[in-house]
Amino acid sequence: MTGNTIGWLAYSFITLDLFVFFANAPGLLISIWLNTGAMKLQYYEELVKRSASDNNSNGDDDSISVQTAKIDCCQQLTSHELKVLQIVLIWVIILSTTSLIPVGREEMKFIVGVAVNINLIFFYAAPLSTIATVIRTKNSASIHFWTMAMNTSNAFFWCVYSLAIQDYYILIPNGLGFVFGLLQVALYQCFPRSEVIEATDSVTELSGDEGDCTEQLTRSHYGNVAESEII
Repeated sequence: MTGNTIGWLAYSFITLDLFVFFANAPGLLISIWLNTGAMKLQYYEELVKRSASDNNSNGDDDSISVQTAKIDCCQQLTSHELKVLQIVLIWVIILSTTSLIPVGREEMKFIVGVAVNINLIFFYAAPLSTIATVIRTKNSASIHFWTMAMNTSNAFFWCVYSLAIQDYYILIPNGLGFVFGLLQVALYQCFPRSEVIEATDSVTELSGDEGDCTEQLTRSHYGNVAESEII
């Protein structure tokens, strides 16, 4: 989401399209907020793992082990942070190249348009793993309904807008996104949602700490939204 909004903001500057700009500027702010939350969750998850490991090895010295785990976690980047940095670096290179090297507006539009198309295709294709899971299990519980509904609606309206202004850089990726969205809607209807008792079983395997249980259930419930959708 972060890379997608950065690309479309750059595209809006090149084409002077205010609709594209005002649609993606709030999205960039929201994606930064979502990525920050995801990083906090990864830090927390790593802290819990390290604290548990240190407690097993150090016995009753809990306070020292927790402080040590906090220091170790803060000294390392999470996998999510690395992915965000990679996406931002790619766009910095693309935008720096198109801005500093003397190229015409059409060439700049082509480079940024192709790059953001690739980014957007990955964004819309992120639920493909969920689609495979639904077909395999014949259960649509892994499809997050509101994400599916909003992504499909978003792609549809951008398709209509792109046809109105004859902009195929907007039409092609959103057309694919609309097709992926319709496929999810069809699967959602064909395979009724049935809750799996997997989350209940996972609670019995935990150490009994209520906070850990809440964290695991929360991540289990909201994990249906693919990580690549917010990066």
